Amino acid sequence: MKFENYNFLCFTNLLLLYSIFYFFYYNKKYILFEYILVSLLPFTIFFSQLFWINPIRNSLIHSIDAIIAKIVIISFIIYTLIYKFNFSYIILLHFIFLSFYYSNYYSSKKWCCNNHLFFHGLLHIFCFIATFYSFA
Repeated sequence: MKFENYNFLCFTNLLLLYSIFYFFYYNKKYILFEYILVSLLPFTIFFSQLFWINPIRNSLIHSIDAIIAKIVIISFIIYTLIYKFNFSYIILLHFIFLSFYYSNYYSSKKWCCNNHLFFHGLLHIFCFIATFYSFA
């Protein structure tokens, strides 16, 4: 397989594995909703990997990945804002929304251009960091 400029998003997505390991290693609270959240991460990882191996815009895999990612992100955000509120999380959310906005903006100009991929990679990284707020 030839390395393309979008392949690094497979690696940024795999950061979520650390979130799963962190949860099971450090979690001592047994909060049901946190178990639900962590159980969503393997689906996110799987479909993101499937998509970013060969990112075809508006494909079935793209649609599935987008739906799962939105459900998971919204679930994490709502849970964290309600039960684990921290001011620094608001700052992180700001970066998540900005990276999402710019990823979407640049992808609408040119699919998989460097700016689109850069901001989407940042989105993966900021969302990875945000998972720790939910599990702390």
